[in-house]
Amino acid sequence: MGVENMSVMITGINGMTGLHTAKLLLEEGLKVVGYDNNRSGELAFYPEIEQQVQFVWGDIVHFGHLLETVEENGVDHIIHLAALRNEVLYKSVPTELLRVNIGGLTNILELARIGKIRRVVFASSASVYGKMDDPNQTISEDAPLDPKGIYANSKAMSESLCRAYRNVYGVDVINLRISRVYGRLANLDTLEFGNPISSFVYKLLQGKSIAEESGADFGGDFTYVPDVAFGCYRALCTPSPENWIFNISTGTFYRLSEVAAALAELFPKARISIGPGMHPYITQSPMRGPLDIGRAQKELSFRVARDLKGSLEHFVETLRQRQGI
Repeated sequence: MGVENMSVMITGINGMTGLHTAKLLLEEGLKVVGYDNNRSGELAFYPEIEQQVQFVWGDIVHFGHLLETVEENGVDHIIHLAALRNEVLYKSVPTELLRVNIGGLTNILELARIGKIRRVVFASSASVYGKMDDPNQTISEDAPLDPKGIYANSKAMSESLCRAYRNVYGVDVINLRISRVYGRLANLDTLEFGNPISSFVYKLLQGKSIAEESGADFGGDFTYVPDVAFGCYRALCTPSPENWIFNISTGTFYRLSEVAAALAELFPKARISIGPGMHPYITQSPMRGPLDIGRAQKELSFRVARDLKGSLEHFVETLRQRQGI
């Protein structure tokens, strides 16, 4: 089947990765069906994308409705992004997170098992690697998994589920381990502990200062969301990759002090101060070094469009344009 004939369902389309993946697929001429139980989110900032997507409201834990949606819309590929990820909220109620993250994925894989879906692209997370805080240690897909939080463990369990459906039923599923995504347009007043970049940019555009007592030494492989969307697209349309698990990120480690320096160049009049240390970010997200993206570059022709400063500059312009700041 040619790429231009694909009909792709994106679960979690109202999240930032869902939006940008839909945008890219539409630009490539694919039919996009969006599936989400959130009617408000990132799509609201791109009405031209919202108008082109066949949006279906639904919950991924309901298999019957998923099957009905797939059959009614001729869906033959799925990019599965929908998940619960708030570690603070769901640590005390893990059953709800597992119901959605594990149960939802099981339904998607079942659609493939019964022959409705040709390929599933599953968004896992680099959090499955756990704490590997040497910034000079690049993390390959063969590194041992050591997930810490309930979200990270749900992703590790999900990968085992994908492996089972591949090995037992021959399901074509590609697993992407994605690292610290930024670039959201919605809910920017809410700080993400593991990745404050979106909130930092929003503050600066509002004319506010960044004054953090600690956090400059925290770092990670921060990835701009259009690059993640490109990784999803390449995983979707690459015919027969040798492997099925891929790291998707910039492949570069940045400390928040470096992020602050890049933002200072873009906002020369702003007051930006982040003190030494790793709190509060380290309390919710273990620090990891950069991911090795060589496999994705070789087998999926994955590439990163911009460096850190270029990505931040692009995000600033996008926020100005889409939010009218």
